[in-house]
Amino acid sequence: MPRLLNASKVDGRMSNEGENAENGMFDMLTNPSKTLANWYFWLGILGLMLAILNIMGIIHPSYRVSWGGVFTFEYTNAAFDNKDTASAFVAGDAVFMVLCGVLTFLGSRSLIGDGSASDWIQSMVKSEWYNDLIEPGNGGWSLVLGTWSMLASVVFYFYWGIMYTSWIDPGVYSIAIALMATGLVLRMLSTVEDDE
Repeated sequence: MPRLLNASKVDGRMSNEGENAENGMFDMLTNPSKTLANWYFWLGILGLMLAILNIMGIIHPSYRVSWGGVFTFEYTNAAFDNKDTASAFVAGDAVFMVLCGVLTFLGSRSLIGDGSASDWIQSMVKSEWYNDLIEPGNGGWSLVLGTWSMLASVVFYFYWGIMYTSWIDPGVYSIAIALMATGLVLRMLSTVEDDE
């Protein structure tokens, strides 16, 4: 009989640990760290921008995107439809915009922290990141090169999107992501060099 009681205690403990692990994952996703919050915020903003461009019909010269088709790998429907025959707004657009809005909200909520939203927006506006483009400072040349690489990524993506109405081109994404990743790594290396 005592073994039975111990087994039930062990089972109870295991289920509590499983629940704690699930709650931990949920908490991690809904209260992201600063790094994850930055990703949430900027990916959410990018998604909202792409959704609006899609609704306006200027995301691609000849296609409209079906977000449901994109995210289900065309299991539910085609990912791209002819711009002239496709609906301007479908349920998938609303779901995609809500998901991007939630990402943006969760990211900004974590980035704001205990301060106010206006203080956070002012800190972004008053940020002197542009100094990293010309002054090696404490971060060294990897900070400068990383910042230039990140800026080149954003400028290239927006230039190509505006000039060629091709915001969803995989080739453009590949170049922009490679430049952004290089910039992020170089900037991270500058903080490692600083710590040493």
